[in-house]
Amino acid sequence: MRVGSALTHTGAVVVDRYLELLTTSDVEALAEAAGTDLSRPALAADPDRLGRALASDATYQALFGPEAPTTGISPMLVFAMVVHRGASEVATVGYVPERVGFRVLVPVFDGQRLAAYATSAQHRLFVVELLGSFTRVLSGPRWERRAGHWRKRRFSEMDPTDLAQLVADTPAPERAGVYRRLGDLSLFLTGIFPDHAARTTLSSIEIERLLRSVPRRARPEVIAELERVDGLGAVLTAMGPRWYRLAARHVVVPRIGDELAQVADDYDLTRRFLVFLADRYLFARRDRLFPWMG
Repeated sequence: MRVGSALTHTGAVVVDRYLELLTTSDVEALAEAAGTDLSRPALAADPDRLGRALASDATYQALFGPEAPTTGISPMLVFAMVVHRGASEVATVGYVPERVGFRVLVPVFDGQRLAAYATSAQHRLFVVELLGSFTRVLSGPRWERRAGHWRKRRFSEMDPTDLAQLVADTPAPERAGVYRRLGDLSLFLTGIFPDHAARTTLSSIEIERLLRSVPRRARPEVIAELERVDGLGAVLTAMGPRWYRLAARHVVVPRIGDELAQVADDYDLTRRFLVFLADRYLFARRDRLFPWMG
């Protein structure tokens, strides 16, 4: 499971990363829609050109509007357009809806804080990569040994209790990637599928499995924290930053550890930016972009 982050990328490095994520057809379609040159020499001379193309009205209408093609562009280009478009639009709204229960929204007047967050090229790239990492998920049978016997059970990385159990079964030096994926999953479910997270309840057994993902000495604090919340969404919102900090503690590269700690600090802003993107752009397309959620 991936451990690295995009938070230290700047300037031309961000552009290079986008060119790794996008297909050749994506770049060609984007250049045509925006009416601009996106060749490597042009981008080397003006790295901001790519961001302007992704955020432009012409691009949005051509590639995401009612007449947009249904084939020929990858989900990564859709995410990049939505994130850049959202970063521009969030600065114009006075408030962003916050989901406090299933189908219950309240206005939170922090649009300017979200706008400041989204002005960072590193934050935008992080969100694009996060969304892209969930277009395909790992699932299937997994063998585990319990009470001296082997048994087969189904595993899905979209189930936080499965990932939490995987932490417990993974040697400590190798846990950073699993913790990172737990943090990513928390952001994804509470940001892009908050309705699903809000209506999903957890059994006492599932709560116990989640507790296995944290060190024993921290469990009393976590239990006290979880007693104050209810439902999967609230539990993930409480646990997500903790999982990123555990990933930062276990990773062996100090730079990546610092990045993951910063993700933990920015967790709530990232989650709320994802909620804004989902409500504004992705709600009607979620099942197509993430078909396994059905």
